[in-house]
Amino acid sequence: MPLKGIIGQDSAVRALSSMIAKEDINGAYIFTGPGGVGKFSAGIEFAKAINCEKKEDACEECVSCRKINSLNHPDLFIIRKEEGSSFIKIDRIRDIIYQASLKPYEARKKIFIIAEAEDMNEESQNALLKILEEPRENQIFILTTSVVSGILATVFSRCKIVKFNLLSRDKVQEILTSRQGFNEEEAVLFSRMAMGSPGRAIAFKENDYIRERDRMLNDFFLRKRAIFREEVCDDKKYNDLDASLGMLLSWYRDLLVSKFTQDRNIFLNLDRIEEIFSYSARFSAEKIERDIASVMKTINYIRRNINPKMALFNMALELERQ
Repeated sequence: MPLKGIIGQDSAVRALSSMIAKEDINGAYIFTGPGGVGKFSAGIEFAKAINCEKKEDACEECVSCRKINSLNHPDLFIIRKEEGSSFIKIDRIRDIIYQASLKPYEARKKIFIIAEAEDMNEESQNALLKILEEPRENQIFILTTSVVSGILATVFSRCKIVKFNLLSRDKVQEILTSRQGFNEEEAVLFSRMAMGSPGRAIAFKENDYIRERDRMLNDFFLRKRAIFREEVCDDKKYNDLDASLGMLLSWYRDLLVSKFTQDRNIFLNLDRIEEIFSYSARFSAEKIERDIASVMKTINYIRRNINPKMALFNMALELERQ
């Protein structure tokens, strides 16, 4: 898939294609934008276009394009935090600094893609800064991030910025049906819930987040009187507590929206829309707003590593109050 095949990021694609056409490719780039909108995929396609043997926007046929497609090119390095680690380790950065000191094995340029670059701590970013200050002609650094505030100003200032945006619902559906094998019903539901992020929609299906949402609703909305049972507030029962709480938040969001409109095009939980209208009538808008604040507060606690079982228990108590 060449750069021009990236759906919904016309501005970013034009900027990158222009650089390739002018052969104005050097130094380091930061691809910024929400998670799951194609930044990493664009980094791979940019790498292919830079090193395509036919000097095209990724011919997909030459040895270089095929090796990069399989992520098996000796001059392509992908750096991300290891599973179970909270940040990209300094040793990994030192390794790529060493690799950057060597000439390319096959390609015109070595490509280093640091995915979710905000996962580098200050020590790692300062180590990387040394090579960004004196870039070589035969190497390109691409940093992707959805949290710009996590990038040091000194690193940010030495990179060219390419912005990526959330996609329209129609574009997300197009990606899900044409490239991910979603059926029409799945594409409609998940494109709504993903709110402009194809990557999020794919994760929702792969991780069965609909089941996670229904489990959250069962524990904290439908069965509130059961909150004192220990298993209800057991954070270990959820595959991704942060994401599961996000699904619960989307439910309360739809309850509040239903107070003001019945336009089904703006609801997220389309598969349970009739229940939303039914339950909404039982609560005041003020109550739903308080519940939304409670869920958001709990998500913040979880992200700050506050005791999750206690956070869930407190949320359950607050949701039960009238």
